[in-house]
Amino acid sequence: MWSPPSVSLPCDVRMRVMKSPAVVSCRRTVFLWGLLACALSACTTVMDDRAPVAPPRYGAPVILKPTVAVSDFENLANFSGQWKLGDGMAEVLTTELLDTGRFTVLERERIDGILDEILRQGKKLFRPEGRIEEGRLKNTRYLISGAVTDFTVTGDVSGWFGVKKAKARGRGSVARVALNIKVIDIESGEIISSVQTDATASSGFFGAAVNYKQISFGGEAFFQSPLGRATTSAMRKAIRRILKDIPREYWQPRVAEAGPDEVVINGGENVRLQNLMEFVVRDKGRDITDPVTGNVIETVPGNVIGKVRVTAVNQRSARAMLLEGTAYRGCFLEPVSGRQ
Repeated sequence: MWSPPSVSLPCDVRMRVMKSPAVVSCRRTVFLWGLLACALSACTTVMDDRAPVAPPRYGAPVILKPTVAVSDFENLANFSGQWKLGDGMAEVLTTELLDTGRFTVLERERIDGILDEILRQGKKLFRPEGRIEEGRLKNTRYLISGAVTDFTVTGDVSGWFGVKKAKARGRGSVARVALNIKVIDIESGEIISSVQTDATASSGFFGAAVNYKQISFGGEAFFQSPLGRATTSAMRKAIRRILKDIPREYWQPRVAEAGPDEVVINGGENVRLQNLMEFVVRDKGRDITDPVTGNVIETVPGNVIGKVRVTAVNQRSARAMLLEGTAYRGCFLEPVSGRQ
């Protein structure tokens, strides 16, 4: 096979080539790109110093939906129109949270009405058939509160947003919405997420002016207006950040009911349990807390007290035969290695 002959340049020629502007510029560019790559690598390493949450070792990891409740927003935007801005923004946030399909949202603003109805059904004047069972209301883990810090329209014709201003050149009416949203962990009282978000939207140069006095907050006409589009955009930005900040919680197999020879597991096809899977039964563990802060620093697993094997899998539960030892409601289950 033919190959080009090697050419050996004299030493002085090689030196002139190495010092030529083109070669020097190329070497400088390579050096700068190397520095940039190192910098990006370092940034990637320290971007998030939180420890990753490891998924469980059995079946398929199932992320539980965080349970949240939404409180009314504060109006810090000096908005003086006829809309109830705090109530309206809470309703918008509730709807957007539900639309994601990733939250369980509980009613708290109107909880008094729910409690009154439950207590009313317990009175002798009402028939027992169809009566709501007491003690079934869910507990919320996170409370989401917020404040509206900007709610303005440039080029407004309704008179709700101060003095009319000239339209922004080429953009028509321009709306801006800014929000501060906090997520509070009910168990600890700690603020785990604080989000500041804003968005703008315009009617366009040829867009008709919107008289906001003639539309209702949260209606179809509102969400088609610049102010409604800015509200939706700002809220969705906040929700994306909230989803990242709320810690992930994975489903854990537990004993839901125990008999002398059989137990019921708190999951089935919905968490991809299968027949013949085996689990060891562990007693409830205990938490070790920091003596200064009271924070949990370690969890000691409970002792192994039994062993079970899955014999039947339903949609949301599974039955397992007790192979040895004992079990009771609330016991933790840990997969037996090699039997998953």
